[in-house]
Amino acid sequence: MRIVKWILGIALTVLVVGLLGFFIFAPGIAERDMNVVVEHDPYPVTAEGAAFHDTLLIGDWHADTLLWKRDPLERSDRGHVDIPRLIEGNVTLQVFTAVTQSPSGQNYEENSAETFDNITLLAVGQLWPPRTWNSLLERALYQAERLRDAANRSGGHLRLIRTEKDLDAVLALRDAGEEVVGGVLGIEGAHPLEGEIANLDRLEAAGYRLIGLHHFFDNELGGSLHGVGDAGLTDFGRQVVKEVAARGMILDLAHSSPQVARDVMEMTDM
Repeated sequence: MRIVKWILGIALTVLVVGLLGFFIFAPGIAERDMNVVVEHDPYPVTAEGAAFHDTLLIGDWHADTLLWKRDPLERSDRGHVDIPRLIEGNVTLQVFTAVTQSPSGQNYEENSAETFDNITLLAVGQLWPPRTWNSLLERALYQAERLRDAANRSGGHLRLIRTEKDLDAVLALRDAGEEVVGGVLGIEGAHPLEGEIANLDRLEAAGYRLIGLHHFFDNELGGSLHGVGDAGLTDFGRQVVKEVAARGMILDLAHSSPQVARDVMEMTDM
């Protein structure tokens, strides 16, 4: 009996250590594998080039920073974007795009929405709240919470932009020499709406101002550029486009099918 208890104790210890190792190290390993930074010698920059760069108003329209288990306020040796590096790079505006679903075997040619979702495993492995484990909407809302929290802790270096006045304030601060980055929340595919137009209210209230209709797979709104066909907008997709335009939000077609792009251009003057 003692031997059995001893074996069970050892097995439990190994299990606990293994789980701790997974939750501590797996997120960083996953990001280094999926968000690669290639080692290189410093690129030569002339004094004239650096001076010209300092005069520019620079904006970047895509970063998945909120997906990963690291503090965006701290300089990281993973990925490409955090507030210290944005300030160092003279970036005025950064769109933080929330990824909520990623098909297994994701590629640029053809993906099915029915394959295993990589983000589910990532959400569990990074100890996201359980409400995010089976809800794309909750994943989007959680990533918005992360950006708001970072802005609140940033000492003014990161300011969330929800309105034109917010943008004007960031530009004025930068003109005054302040080290500040304006952050805009965007969504990588409108599948977090979960087929309900009312959920656009929740995304807007959470701070989202850029709505990408698609990501790497077809969804309830229509066909993706990387999906299984060149489907156009569905009735629900048309409803979403009209509502996004009416609210003055930014509509992103980066991953939409050519037919979706044609449909959007025919029905809007954005």
